[in-house]
Amino acid sequence: MISIVIPGYNVEKTVEENLDVLLKQARGFKERIEVIFVDDASKDSTVKVVERFGIKVIKQKHAGPAVARNKGMKAAKGRIVIFLDADCKISSNWLREIVKPFEDEKVAGVGVKYETWNKHSWVARFVGYEIEQRHNKMGRDVDFLASYSTAFRRDILIKLKGFDTSFRTASAEDNDLSYRIKNLGYNLVFLKNIFVYHRHPESLTNYFFKQYNHAKWRISLYAKNTRMMKGDKYAGWETFIQPILFLLIPLSLLFAKFFFFAVAINLAVNIPAAFIIWKKRDYGIALLAPFLFVIRSFLWGFGAFIAIAKIFTSRNLKKVK
Repeated sequence: MISIVIPGYNVEKTVEENLDVLLKQARGFKERIEVIFVDDASKDSTVKVVERFGIKVIKQKHAGPAVARNKGMKAAKGRIVIFLDADCKISSNWLREIVKPFEDEKVAGVGVKYETWNKHSWVARFVGYEIEQRHNKMGRDVDFLASYSTAFRRDILIKLKGFDTSFRTASAEDNDLSYRIKNLGYNLVFLKNIFVYHRHPESLTNYFFKQYNHAKWRISLYAKNTRMMKGDKYAGWETFIQPILFLLIPLSLLFAKFFFFAVAINLAVNIPAAFIIWKKRDYGIALLAPFLFVIRSFLWGFGAFIAIAKIFTSRNLKKVK
């Protein structure tokens, strides 16, 4: 049996199409499929929409995706557990292809690519281009799989007790799980030829807030997984140099030119990414991209600074006590 776990919070606008496409594909699959939806205390009509499909629904108090996925994992009966976000829609060969690599006993996890679902939004397209470029750099064997559409061996998940629930929002809980699986000596596989359609943020405010939030949680991630501070195969060196530059911005109080140096380096680092967008003939986004990346980098640095400051403050308070 294959188990598919879908966590969701206020996803009435996307979950119906998600389940409709998924269940049609599951009916033609050679192996029995069970679908479990874990509702994270939605306040809209999410549960009513899901219940119409006749699948198992688990309800919980609002606790975040890590807790929801773990509840679904524990209730699952399949030898393989696939986590699928409720704002994703699978492609035609998704189910068949995502389970194939498990024929190799050393493979513990399999992930796939994104395609932007809501291309009508220029912000969503920008986010999609950014992720697409990172995916294109990745090979088949990786050290990180994002949880929006990822399959794992259930026995490995149980052994590791699933996702670390101290990551209370969708942030770095999937990085952490990936790193722990790799520490056991298993392989993670990324399939570039398979994808799911995913809804990206449609407002810059939402996008920038998520980037700031990711940066804060990354500090917790690397504090727990110190050997991964050098980065993984999803995030290249340019991802790490940008927030570091902006973390040094206090130097600009002493050396005014440093601020402009940090901005200039960030612009230079992101010009290649903007050029790739230009080649897709999305010219408006290509022209805006370097400046959006600079703002994003600043938020990465600011988020990291806030997280580091909280860690030092907490440690000092403990010493005082």
